[in-house]
Amino acid sequence: SIRVALESMARELRAAGYNPSTTACANPLSGAVTALSSSPASVTFQTDVDGDTCTDQVIYTFVPPSNGTQPCDASDPTTVGRLTRSTQAWNGTGWNPPTPPAYDVAQCVTSLTMTYYDSSGATTTLPANVRRINIAIVGTENVRGFSARTYTLTSDVRLRNL
Repeated sequence: SIRVALESMARELRAAGYNPSTTACANPLSGAVTALSSSPASVTFQTDVDGDTCTDQVIYTFVPPSNGTQPCDASDPTTVGRLTRSTQAWNGTGWNPPTPPAYDVAQCVTSLTMTYYDSSGATTTLPANVRRINIAIVGTENVRGFSARTYTLTSDVRLRNL
């Protein structure tokens, strides 16, 4: 699930800033990436995800487990770290509440790290300057009879629509 989540997240981020129509919805597109956070790790960006020619806002957030000392166990929600996704549609005057509410795109995530780079390749903390994002997701997998395996998946994403 983590590999699928990483590829989906990277694909959507590559489309950040895509705005097929600036008049159909009075889109507020002010930049591809609109918010960054390192604790918990999250990224908010704008693109048209549903093909209706209106800008949508997409939010990916890491929700750490409340009990990170135990291996991930789906029957014990305190041990499950998650990567969630939500979207908001622009209604002409503001962002609608997320529809549906944030949902899990991956579980057994132990950390999410996103490093943001500007056009010169230097790290940046300013959303308007982001041109490339390096994503690293660390996850665990429980294997019966063995200790949990930890693995890291990474992707380097260049924003195409800037």
